[in-house]
Amino acid sequence: MLKTLKLKKGHALLAAGLSLLFWLGDTFVDAYVFGRRSFVDQLLAPEPFEISMRIFYATLAGIFFTGLFQLWEKGRKVETALRHSDDLSKIFFGSSRDAICVIKTDTLSVSDANSVFVQKYALKDAQSAGSFPELLARNGLTDQVLGQLAACAGGAAPVSFEINYRGADGGTCYEEVSIHPVGEMQQDVETVLYVARDITVRRRSQEMLVASEARYRAIFENTGTAMAIIEPGGMLQTVNRGFEAASGYSRSEIEGKKVWTDFVKSPEGGVLDRGAGAQRRTFEALLEDKTGTQRSMAGNWAPVDGTEQAVLSLLDISANKEAEEELRKSRATLAVAQRIARLGNWDWDLCTNSLNWSEEMYRIFGLDPAGFTPTYDWFLQVVHPQDLERVVRSTNDAIYNSKPYQIDYRILLPSGAARTISASAEVTYDAQGNPLHMVGTNQDITWRIEAEEALRSSEEKFSKAFHASPDSIVITRAADGTYIDVNEAFQVITGYSRDEVIGKSSTEVGLWADPDARMVMLKLLNQHEHVRNLDVRFRVKSGEVREMIWSADVIEYDGEACLIAISRDVTDQRQMEKELLESDARLYMKHEELKNVFHQMEVIRREWEEIMDCISDMFILADQFGKIRRFNRAVETFTGKAHRDIVGRDCEAFLKEHGLGAHLASPDLELLHKETGKWFVVKRHAFPNAEVDGSSREVVIINETTSIRRRTGHEAPQAATEVSAAN
Repeated sequence: MLKTLKLKKGHALLAAGLSLLFWLGDTFVDAYVFGRRSFVDQLLAPEPFEISMRIFYATLAGIFFTGLFQLWEKGRKVETALRHSDDLSKIFFGSSRDAICVIKTDTLSVSDANSVFVQKYALKDAQSAGSFPELLARNGLTDQVLGQLAACAGGAAPVSFEINYRGADGGTCYEEVSIHPVGEMQQDVETVLYVARDITVRRRSQEMLVASEARYRAIFENTGTAMAIIEPGGMLQTVNRGFEAASGYSRSEIEGKKVWTDFVKSPEGGVLDRGAGAQRRTFEALLEDKTGTQRSMAGNWAPVDGTEQAVLSLLDISANKEAEEELRKSRATLAVAQRIARLGNWDWDLCTNSLNWSEEMYRIFGLDPAGFTPTYDWFLQVVHPQDLERVVRSTNDAIYNSKPYQIDYRILLPSGAARTISASAEVTYDAQGNPLHMVGTNQDITWRIEAEEALRSSEEKFSKAFHASPDSIVITRAADGTYIDVNEAFQVITGYSRDEVIGKSSTEVGLWADPDARMVMLKLLNQHEHVRNLDVRFRVKSGEVREMIWSADVIEYDGEACLIAISRDVTDQRQMEKELLESDARLYMKHEELKNVFHQMEVIRREWEEIMDCISDMFILADQFGKIRRFNRAVETFTGKAHRDIVGRDCEAFLKEHGLGAHLASPDLELLHKETGKWFVVKRHAFPNAEVDGSSREVVIINETTSIRRRTGHEAPQAATEVSAAN
């Protein structure tokens, strides 16, 4: 506005200046050319007529020159605007990310192109583009693009379309093309502007998004767990097949109609209070299905980022809970057995250097499991100093030399008391021979050591312990191996009386069933001066071979070196173990046989259903309560109902609902079905064999006889017509 006012003011000043100049010029001509009056008189005292004429002509001259100036100014502005427009066009043409070129319609040659177009077609410059159809031929797009170009030139209107072609990388490239006519629309279009925008990334992103949605949908439906998408307020928006199976409801009964807390309860029986905006977490809950049955579930709640929705997943852990309960009972039984035997087990992870103890181990070492974590370094600190070197050497031999770990040593309890431990262990290795775990048992044998010490210090106490022991105990002379004394348990186990063995050796009695085992025993005695828990076999007086766990120590008895051997009869135990292994093997074989039988039954069931679905007659299997259990596809076709709307319905009520009540009342009689105009015969057969629980089943067969009647020309009996009319 201010600029316009300045232009108008300039025009006014120009007009005034031109008028004044005309006034002075006219005065000069009158004074010096025509000689009328002097210049000063005409300028200062002009006549009225001269004033009017000068004003008139000065005005005309001012108007003329002012108009001429405005025309010149307008032309200058148009030229400036055109030059500005050309500059903007060049900037757009050069900086655009689209491939742009100018095409002459008569020769179909490229007259100009931007850098993107030149780079796309690997040209040296815009002038080397040449024929536009030749460029299109590289991508096989000649006919498609030239047709649109002709439509643009002929109709003098812009056209837009999309093209695709195979790129250099072998993938599909997509472009959005626009062709605009250049010039006057009323005249023939001689030049068009071709603009191609690469939308490959956008199109591939769309395809990837569709594929991603399909994958996530497939995962959601087939993940094997019950999953649901929860709306704010707890409403179930979407559920998968797993949720349908777990709840017993169909999707139409759940989605948008029920909240998730109708199904999921806390383990204590209450309602879980969680909103859609809650943070991600896992929890355990009870799922109550349509029948009211509750199952243990592992739940996972995760909010959906950017929305107020959440995803709920539930995994059935009922079997795990039962297994955990059985494991707990088994561990409790093992703990009782270990407490009775004063035998504890341990597992040393050699990779992480972590040590895991059973409950009895804590009792043996006099520690509280709640406030103590065992380590190997701590264990070495409580070993008696005199036994420490032997324990470390045995442990290293077991780990690095694969030697059996069997050692007795003493430990010092926190109270200061000492205990003797009998330890056995073995090491497991990986495929490369690296040690992984060392697993073993510790048995508190302090009582046995104390008994031996008491035996050496007191003959009476020794005799009582010797004769009262439930294990077989013998004392033999170390020099020749002859029996010096045997206890009552030895006599009971072997059948030999004391008089039959005293003064004889075990070889003379023939007690060792395996001579090689006796040689191993002697070798161990020479190396370690004791034997612990050696598995041996003794042939008793009756000729029966008994399995024994044999231990021995060198002692001093009556002033000479002797050997005291303790053996425990484990024949019955080993037999039970063997029978248990055989029983497990038989059980496994039975399990495999049953699994094969079940697989065959499943194949037969699927084949039966496929055969039934191919039969046009309707078959319905009802249970002992008259509920529909199975049916073929012909039933769904006839009734127009889905499988979930048929199964579980009362058979008679369902058939009456679809106009077959009279057919049920008159089985084996051909009747007309008014709704369809077809003839049907209903047959009912009870299964000859009852179910496992004693209940009976029924098969309902509905045969359509319309086509048979038409072929034979048979008319319905009068009675059948009357019944049909009554129906």
